[in-house]
Amino acid sequence: MSSALAKFRKSNKDGDIKKAAQKVTDLKKDSLTRLKHLRTVLDNYETSDAKKFFEDNYSHIYYIFFDNFVTVESDLKQRANKSHREELDNILHIFEKILLLLPELIHKRWMFQCINRIMMKLLHPGNGLKLRRDGMRLFLIWYQILQDNASEDCHKIFLQLVPQLGDGENQDLLNGRMATTPDTYGGIISAGEITPILPIPGEKQPENITKFFFDALLQFIVSEVIKIEWLNKDMREVCFVFLFNKFKHSYLKWLLPDFDKTRTIYDPVLDLPQLRTTSDILLSEPPEHISDCRDSFIRWLTNFTVFSTNKKPDGDPLKGISPMSEGDEDSSKSGMSSNDSKDELTDQTPGSNASTLSASSQIMEKDSPNCSFSHEEHHSTSEYEIVRSVMYSTRENINIVHEIFRQALLFNFNQAGAIRRVITVYKEWFQESAPNASLQMSRDSGDLKSWLRNASYLGAIQDLADGGDLSQCDVRAGQQKLIQICVTNLANVFLLKADGEAALTEQVDICKRVLNIYRHMVTKINLDQKTWEQILRVLLCITSGVQSPQPPDNRQRCLGGQLALPIFQTLIVTWIWANLKVYVSVELWDQFLHVLSSLTSWPELIKEWAKTMNTITKTLARQVYNLDLTDLPLERLSEQKEKRRRGKSQDTTQKYKQDDHSFSRAWSKSESVDRPATGSQSQPIAFERSQSKYKSDGAGGSKSRPDLSKQRSLSGTPSPSHSRSASASSDLAGLVRSNSEGNLADPAQLAERLKQGSSNRDDQEVASLASPAETPCSETSLHDVVDISTASSFSSDRSENDRSDAGTVVNRRSRSPSPSSSSAHYRASTRTPSPTPSSELGVDITCQHKDSPTPDRDSLHIEMVASNVDQSKVGGSLEEARSVMAGGSYQGWLPDVSVILWRRMLGALGDVNKIEDPAIHASVFEHLCDLQETLIRMRENLGVTLDNQSSPSPPEFIPPQTIFSSWLFECLTLSYRYKKGKLLAYQLLCQMMVREPDVPLQPDLLAKFYQVLHQGLTSQDQDVKNVLVKYGSARIFSTSLPGTSLLILDFISACESIINSVDIKQTPRLEAITILGSLVCYPNHYKDTPALHVDMERSTIKTDVFKDHVVNLLLKAGKREPAGLARCIAVSSLGIFLYEEITHGTLHTKFVEAVNVLLATLGCKERCVAKTSSDMLTLLCDHVDKFLDFHPDLPIRIVNVICATICMLIPTNGSQSLMVEEKKLIVSMIHCVVEWCLKIPINSLLETKYDKGCLHNVFEMMNVALSGHTVSSLETSYRCVAELWQDSEYENLRNLSNITRMSSSDSTSSISSNSEKNKRTTKDTNDRKLNTDPVKLAARLMINHLINYLCHFPMGIGASRLSSSVSECQDMSDLVMEDLKPELFTAPNVQFFVLNQRTLVSFIELPALTDLPAGGVTAGLTTAHTVCRVVMRDLTGKYCWESSVLYGPPWCPKGSYFENAKTLHGLSKGVDLEPLIVKEDIEPTRAVVTRRRTASELPCFDNKDEQSDNLFDLLGYVGSTSPECLLIPGVPLNIEGPIPEDLNESAETMMKDMVLCQKNAELEYFNKHKNDASMLAKPQMPAEIQDPISPFQMCRMLVDQLGFLSWEKRCHFDLLKKSDKLLRELKNMDAQKCRETHKFAVIYVAEGQEDKNSILSNPGSSSSFEHFVAGLGWEVDLEIHKGFLGGLRQNKSTGDTAPYYATSTCEIIYHVSTRMPVGNEESIHNKMKHLGNDEVHIVWSEHTRDYRRGIIPTEFADVLIIIYPLNSGLYRIHIDRKPEVPLFGPLFNGAIVDYKVLPGLVRATAVNASRVIRADKQFYHTYFEERALCLDSVMQNHVDKTIFENFAADVFAPVLPPNSTIVESPSDSSLNLPSSSSQTEIAANNNNSKTSSVDTQVSPTPSRQSRGASESSDKSSSQHGESTFMRTARRLSMKNRKSSASRVSHVSSPPSSPKFS
Repeated sequence: MSSALAKFRKSNKDGDIKKAAQKVTDLKKDSLTRLKHLRTVLDNYETSDAKKFFEDNYSHIYYIFFDNFVTVESDLKQRANKSHREELDNILHIFEKILLLLPELIHKRWMFQCINRIMMKLLHPGNGLKLRRDGMRLFLIWYQILQDNASEDCHKIFLQLVPQLGDGENQDLLNGRMATTPDTYGGIISAGEITPILPIPGEKQPENITKFFFDALLQFIVSEVIKIEWLNKDMREVCFVFLFNKFKHSYLKWLLPDFDKTRTIYDPVLDLPQLRTTSDILLSEPPEHISDCRDSFIRWLTNFTVFSTNKKPDGDPLKGISPMSEGDEDSSKSGMSSNDSKDELTDQTPGSNASTLSASSQIMEKDSPNCSFSHEEHHSTSEYEIVRSVMYSTRENINIVHEIFRQALLFNFNQAGAIRRVITVYKEWFQESAPNASLQMSRDSGDLKSWLRNASYLGAIQDLADGGDLSQCDVRAGQQKLIQICVTNLANVFLLKADGEAALTEQVDICKRVLNIYRHMVTKINLDQKTWEQILRVLLCITSGVQSPQPPDNRQRCLGGQLALPIFQTLIVTWIWANLKVYVSVELWDQFLHVLSSLTSWPELIKEWAKTMNTITKTLARQVYNLDLTDLPLERLSEQKEKRRRGKSQDTTQKYKQDDHSFSRAWSKSESVDRPATGSQSQPIAFERSQSKYKSDGAGGSKSRPDLSKQRSLSGTPSPSHSRSASASSDLAGLVRSNSEGNLADPAQLAERLKQGSSNRDDQEVASLASPAETPCSETSLHDVVDISTASSFSSDRSENDRSDAGTVVNRRSRSPSPSSSSAHYRASTRTPSPTPSSELGVDITCQHKDSPTPDRDSLHIEMVASNVDQSKVGGSLEEARSVMAGGSYQGWLPDVSVILWRRMLGALGDVNKIEDPAIHASVFEHLCDLQETLIRMRENLGVTLDNQSSPSPPEFIPPQTIFSSWLFECLTLSYRYKKGKLLAYQLLCQMMVREPDVPLQPDLLAKFYQVLHQGLTSQDQDVKNVLVKYGSARIFSTSLPGTSLLILDFISACESIINSVDIKQTPRLEAITILGSLVCYPNHYKDTPALHVDMERSTIKTDVFKDHVVNLLLKAGKREPAGLARCIAVSSLGIFLYEEITHGTLHTKFVEAVNVLLATLGCKERCVAKTSSDMLTLLCDHVDKFLDFHPDLPIRIVNVICATICMLIPTNGSQSLMVEEKKLIVSMIHCVVEWCLKIPINSLLETKYDKGCLHNVFEMMNVALSGHTVSSLETSYRCVAELWQDSEYENLRNLSNITRMSSSDSTSSISSNSEKNKRTTKDTNDRKLNTDPVKLAARLMINHLINYLCHFPMGIGASRLSSSVSECQDMSDLVMEDLKPELFTAPNVQFFVLNQRTLVSFIELPALTDLPAGGVTAGLTTAHTVCRVVMRDLTGKYCWESSVLYGPPWCPKGSYFENAKTLHGLSKGVDLEPLIVKEDIEPTRAVVTRRRTASELPCFDNKDEQSDNLFDLLGYVGSTSPECLLIPGVPLNIEGPIPEDLNESAETMMKDMVLCQKNAELEYFNKHKNDASMLAKPQMPAEIQDPISPFQMCRMLVDQLGFLSWEKRCHFDLLKKSDKLLRELKNMDAQKCRETHKFAVIYVAEGQEDKNSILSNPGSSSSFEHFVAGLGWEVDLEIHKGFLGGLRQNKSTGDTAPYYATSTCEIIYHVSTRMPVGNEESIHNKMKHLGNDEVHIVWSEHTRDYRRGIIPTEFADVLIIIYPLNSGLYRIHIDRKPEVPLFGPLFNGAIVDYKVLPGLVRATAVNASRVIRADKQFYHTYFEERALCLDSVMQNHVDKTIFENFAADVFAPVLPPNSTIVESPSDSSLNLPSSSSQTEIAANNNNSKTSSVDTQVSPTPSRQSRGASESSDKSSSQHGESTFMRTARRLSMKNRKSSASRVSHVSSPPSSPKFS
């Protein structure tokens, strides 16, 4: 503001300036004074005023300058001090002003000679460096002003400005020194006349003086141009044109001797560069000082070509000019050498505005290559604009620039800095947002930049520029030509062989920068046909030149080794892009194939090829099959299910959200670029290899980022890569390919197929177009570009997310071989032959990354966006939407393009079997295996329902499955060196062929495959057998491939070699045994089986031979197999074999041996094997009846061995504890034993042929489990299992010697019984362990179970009921309750007890039901009017009995006894007498029965004789009909007892005689006195019967009769506290199941059903399914079913019936999908509710495709047992279990069984699966553990520990009647206690009464009784006597209770009664 106001303010200073101006022209003043005033004028005048002042007074000014110059020169020669030097600077400043302000005058050669002389003095070589540099600057100002008016000497001086360069090598003109006179000077400047002005002796010279002055020359050529004040400002540009022309005609040829002027970008020479060596360059390499100047020149030139200009909206140029930013100039400075850095530091950047000598003198110290220069003055043009306008104004200059750059790229790598500068220029030209030079413009473009001169201006300078050639006006060569030139020139940096490690490092860094530029061109710039072809040729040239056919040993010391990955990456990706944009000729494809096939020894090539194939496969999946491999339908369903399980609510699409960058993110660093301004064309997104750090819309880009929310992928999830719009091509049917054709289809035929569509599925295997509604239009995408040089090594990071736009195009032919079988495939006759070689490819790509939502940095990404096509041009006709590969104009990914590119890239390596390196050959086949897996995944995801509501139709097109077969068959013929590749070929063949084919395979292919399998399985190479068995698997016999039975013998032989192998880890033992297990059912199903012998002769295997071979191998595996899981499968297979044999009745000779293997493996160290054996033995008990028919002794042996094994597993030392898995195993065996015992007939169990009997062994085993070992039990168990466990054929069994040694080391007391003291101390601990230890609980349970149900299961009601459903509240007339309620405690006829701390007993007295038909339960007998009901609850369940007192036969009603008595005495008349007493003489004579009764005949009166002993016969009958009542198994009850030990035979005879004598004496006495009336007793009347008043009398009598009121039973029988908690516990126990319960879902899947709705809507099923369901169990009516329902309802809402199965320990209900109602959504929901909650699903699938998890969506279904009916009548089993579920049996994954054994095996497998699922759950308890916990809770919390008096009172009357009063026992008056006193208070009062004068103790009155009135004192003596008696009784009671406590185990002893002394 102050400066602006100063213009309007007058001051004295203005007058002083005018006076100073006047004094300048005052001749009277001396020169020094005038100089002083002149400086004053210059300091205060503006430039325009100063110029006018100089023009008006130029003579005076020049005189002042010259006079003072002469004076200063004279002074300096005398003495050069600092003041003189400053005076010289001041006078030269005036000289500079004269030159700058008077250009028009000087141009006319004003003062030419004088100025010329001064210039020579300033340029004299004797001057100091600073003065010479200033002289050069002043000379260049003067020289450009003179221009053509300069003399010849001036021209010569210009050529000699730089010493030792060109004509200035000796500086003849400036330095006239002769060789003989070193101190004299000659030439134009004569000796003595012109001398140095300011010599500086001893001045330090720069290292390279040539470079020093050359840098100054380059700087001053530009910087001084804009300082000259021309009246015509355009003369500045003319001046630079003059200087640049002089420079390029002289200095340029000195710097670049090989400069080729004939090269032009307007007609470019595109010859590919040749390979060069360092020795070739050294021949023409200039000296070092010239090389440095050349480097400086390149830097100078690139500073003016690398320039970004942004315009303001008003069109004015911005003031800031940045020639090169730090980021553009060597972004990685670590790659610069030390020499480069040094040169950079001494470099001087042009463009400085220093106009004074003092300012310019600071340049050397301040210059830096990275500084930015700013032009502060407002000029219409800047220095840079002048230079650029001149360089780009003519074709000649443009050609020179490009030729200079080409020459720079030919430099040696010691000039790497210059090469980098040129590369930076190219990078900015192509990677900046807008073109910055006319040479990049197309000729067709009319958009000229403002800095381009029009024709009139160019005409004004035509003579200076190009000699009047008007054709030079059009300098626009076009962007495509520029790209072609640049691509070709840049290739030179690759083709120079560097020598030395430093040079190689520089070359690697430079080549990476060049590759970045190539990639940017490919992905971001629209290229025409010729440009694409040139890029491809150059890349092929680079690849073949850099990469040698054989990689060197030390790859890091050669360029090819360090750049192998990026070069191959760039070549392959560019090739793909080129095919998406233009038509690539067949010749180029042939060259591509030739180059890649010759370089297959490079692993990097294989890696890049594999990644490319992986990405193109993703594109193929998206374009043709509408699949996103990163978001497959099946995986998406699994992920959604997993999210629901975890409770996540995130949107699924977030996982797959990607930025819109592709290609290689490692190709560039974080750099923002502009979007194209137009939207009509879109760039395809590049292949990005590393993650970009920033995402930018570009600098200055006007197009905004597309709305990602509107862009959706084919799967419906948001995709940021493309947007969808409808396509007009709605008639696309898809691409088709013959299954047998191996080469590429003809594009014309593909196009025709696209129009017509094809319905022949047999010929459609490759491609399928996207639906027309999903065909997207092209859209511009923005990408970041990453500098490859920023990484230490070329990054191969890739983006995994594939984006695709479906289009409609067809592809062209290629010569790259495509893999199809030559021998096994036939070409379709309708196909046009492809111009490709007939060799076929079998390529495998290894997927280096998983299909995860996070982008994999190693994934190659090809953007699937159709680009450069106007949607409006793509009409509805298919012909208008043809791809460039098919001759159309549509660019980008289309279905036909993806198909053809996939197959061409597949064959890019040529014949992979010609690869010499075995490791690389194997890696190719590894990639092929992964590619095959990807194709299989694609196939599995085709035709998959997305909403699970309906099943889609089968896919019209399927991915190729056998495309690699020819390669694989050829690979198998290679030598042993390629063994790894051959093994992979075997693997790939199995993966390819051993699956359900979608289309019938060619017979030749199938025959070839069988031949390969036969030869491999019968070969001597074990590795080949391992691979074929591992990947062939049992699935081969369950596929629909014809003739697989021919290979059965081969597979058995291979499995045998694997089983016999000692190698555990490397051999597929599990797969081998699985194959053998799957063949178990074949012999019984196929009688005779065809097979191949080694010599390929066909024969037939007999059934018995086949079965023997398989069974022998399984037996061997079961005995010796070292692998745990494999041995489990072997044991399961043996179980299936036994089940099969016993079911079919074909008893094999190895049957018993197989059973012995199961018994022996119970002792296997691997617990999973032992558990499997136990399960198999449990399975076999279903057929005990058949066992007894064929092998009668085998069931007993099985039970005995299992019992012995259990005993051996239980530790002999009680202090040892079992592991959890060991306990589970023992519990499983105990259940197995019980199942066998309940199925074996009782006679067999009690048979004592060899020992005490099987049942005795069982109970002894239970006792060992409960109480520990005894000596006899251990010895017995050892003898039983020793034979099996010590057999040498078995391995990995438990060591018996260790067990016996452990037992012998223990003391006898620890084995048998502990001492009484130890028992007392450990009693409580053992009780607690008993209640929690599952082994002890199981043993106790099964003891009770056997006692209750042996010979009594199932009961008459059926197997569904095991426990009673009667409760205490039923049948009570006074209380009407449906459930247990607290009112029950008020009933006087109910009491609750606990027996032995184990059993809950309830006594209920109920009225007798005598009026029922036939007399009810008592059959009409005369009974009491009440009955006693006993309800018991224990560990096994709930039971109910009723007890009734029988008084007489039916004809003796109540009161008949009294009436008969009165009649006998004559007290009553007319009543029939009951024959109670009959005269002996009227007794009828009975016939004597001489027949003895049999043991099974009930002794009755009718069969009685005089000689029979009724008691003897009755005991025999009981022992015969109820053998469980035998005291000693096998010993009848009626045998005579042995003679007592103290009684001999003579004594016994004597006793008999005495008894007979006594009998005779009695008979004699009776006969003598029987008629004597006085000897008869007088008759007495019986007492009349009175009904009991107490409502609990019968129960009390029963309790007494059972002995529960005795002293011995007192501590075993207690009351329960009546409380609500007790009722809840009882209800809980009643609700518990007393058996193991399972519920299984059985689902029927019909043909074509793959969704939930259709499967659950099946109203019926097939007959085979119904037969299968019928075998699972028996059908029960749900309405009346009393057993386990599994959630099913009895109101018919879940069906009328359901299959049910039960044993004494297990109940199973099946939720069959077809049994439940169907019809509406609610019914489906009900089905899902029941089926979905089941943990095991049994699926019967008749669909052609495999059933998959998730069709029935549920969080449960931990195990799926899927049954697939085969055409052969067998059934394939697939077990799908979650990862956390362990292995189970008997069925295993891959098993094949027949229909007879299928239901039983499936049921057993489901039960075992359910058990392992539950056992793995945390806090899970078995059914008996739950019941034990409930019982323990009752014992701990609800037992009433009362004294005997209270106990007896409660037994007498559970509840007192209303208004009843019980008078308490008389007691001492001092003991006056309230009725509610507690026992503690009673004891306290009793203790206090000791001080009383009366020594009297009484029992306290029970709290339940009311105390009566006090008795009078006169009864005190009797009370005292009574109290003494009571005291004595109480002491005896306490003594008995204490003694009993030591003999009976309790949880806790009852509380002590109050003590009375």
